[in-house]
Amino acid sequence: MRLTSNGGKGATMMTSKVVVMGWLAAMVALPLARPASAQNVAPCSGDCARLTVGDVTAPSGGTVSVPISFEQAPSDGQTGGPDEIAAIAFSLNIPGDDSHPLRLSDCFFNGNGLPGSVRPDSSLANFRVVVENASCSGGRSHCLCPEEGSGITPDNFINIVVYGPNPLPTPGPGPIEIPVLPSSELMQIDLAVEGSASGTIALHVTNEVTDAERPPNRAFLSIGDREAVDQTCEPVQGTPPCSGDNPVSQIIVEDGSLTVGSACVGDCDGNGAVTVDEIITMVNIALGNVNLSQCTAGDSNQDGQVTVDEIVTSVNNALFGC
Repeated sequence: MRLTSNGGKGATMMTSKVVVMGWLAAMVALPLARPASAQNVAPCSGDCARLTVGDVTAPSGGTVSVPISFEQAPSDGQTGGPDEIAAIAFSLNIPGDDSHPLRLSDCFFNGNGLPGSVRPDSSLANFRVVVENASCSGGRSHCLCPEEGSGITPDNFINIVVYGPNPLPTPGPGPIEIPVLPSSELMQIDLAVEGSASGTIALHVTNEVTDAERPPNRAFLSIGDREAVDQTCEPVQGTPPCSGDNPVSQIIVEDGSLTVGSACVGDCDGNGAVTVDEIITMVNIALGNVNLSQCTAGDSNQDGQVTVDEIVTSVNNALFGC
C-alpha cells in the first residue's frame, strides 16, 4: 500500500485523468504491494507529520469509539513534502483474543461502501475513505464483516486508505487540484468489546519504524503528498520508498489503547452509575438464573461468578455513586 515515488519534490501538477487515475491506483494498491520485511527506518526527528490513535475505555460486553487523528508537519514553504500530505494508508491492529475479542460493532454497509462502524469526520467531505478488508465478497477468505454462517473469523485489523478529491472532477484543460488532508480528527471507529475479561489492549498501527516484519494481509503505514511523492521516509531519488541507506521516517505514529472493564462494580451498561435493576440482575446471576454476560461488571475479580460481597459493593455504588 505504497504510493509510486518520483524521487523528490517539485513534480509537475497532475493535469490529466490518466495521471489522476494512476495516483488512485497507487493509493488503493493493497498490503502485498510491500514486502513483509521492513527496512531499518529511523524515527522522525525533524518536522514530522503525525498519526494518532486515541486511548479509550469500555466495559466488557460494551462498545467504544476509537478516534483516529492526523496532523500535517509544520509548513516549510515548499511545494509538496510532509506538510502537504494528501493521502494516507495504514493498518490498525485490533488484536482481540478469546477473553476479549474486538469486532466492528456495525457491519451494515452505507452508500459509500463503508461499514457503519467506520465514521469519517465531516472534515473529510472532500475525500474518499476506503476500508480494504471490510467485506468478504468476491471469494475473499478474510475480512472484517464475513457473512453469518461463513465460518470466517472476522479480521483483527483494519486496512484504511484516505485520498481525495471525492468525487473526482471532470478532467479539463487546467490542473486538477489535489486537496491536502486536514490536521484534525479523521474518523471514529466503533468497536464491540466481547468476552468478560479486563485489561488493556494495544491499538497499533503497523509501521516500518517499530515493526521488523509486516503481519500477513496488513500494510506498512504510507503517506503521500499532493505531488504524488511518497513522503513516508525522506525521499531519495531513484530509490524505492524507505529503502535507501539509513532511511528516516517523516511521520510519527502514536498508538492508542483500549482499557477493558468497569471501574464501578454493578454498572452493567457502563454508563457510570448503578441502578436497582442492575442489582437485581446481579442477584439473578448469583442464583444461576441469568448468564454472567448480562452484567460482567458485577464480577469485579473476574472469577466467573457474582458473589454476595460483590452485590454489597454494587448496592453501595448505587447509594453513594461510583
